[in-house]
Amino acid sequence: MRGYFSIDQEQDGNIRDRLHSIGEGMIAFLSRPEMIQFERRIAAETEVEPAIGQAFLKAGPWRMKEAFSTFLSHANSGGELDVEDPLLAAEQFAALCKGMGDLEQRFGLDVSKKDRSRRIAGAVDVFLAAYKS
Repeated sequence: MRGYFSIDQEQDGNIRDRLHSIGEGMIAFLSRPEMIQFERRIAAETEVEPAIGQAFLKAGPWRMKEAFSTFLSHANSGGELDVEDPLLAAEQFAALCKGMGDLEQRFGLDVSKKDRSRRIAGAVDVFLAAYKS
């Protein structure tokens, strides 16, 4: 996942293309059957031991949010975006990309590639409408 947010290497495409690529990568990663199963197990264990949930958040989701926030800050500095709060914007983008498809998968439904792609394209559109310079 971290490779999608790297600003050290040359990024191909405009901000729309890069956001779309990030959204696709994020959803592909989160939609893997083993990832869904893992998150279910972590959630169940957190009922008994809350520290497990916090450790999971620190190791994965919060690191991803921080890395994406850095990407957004860089795009902001470069004049591609106008983002006042990169951490909030990172969270908003992830939520837009995941949408109801994430919840549906967690409850055992299949989400088609077409639906995922449509959701990600819409997320990029909404995000850019809010944050494009």
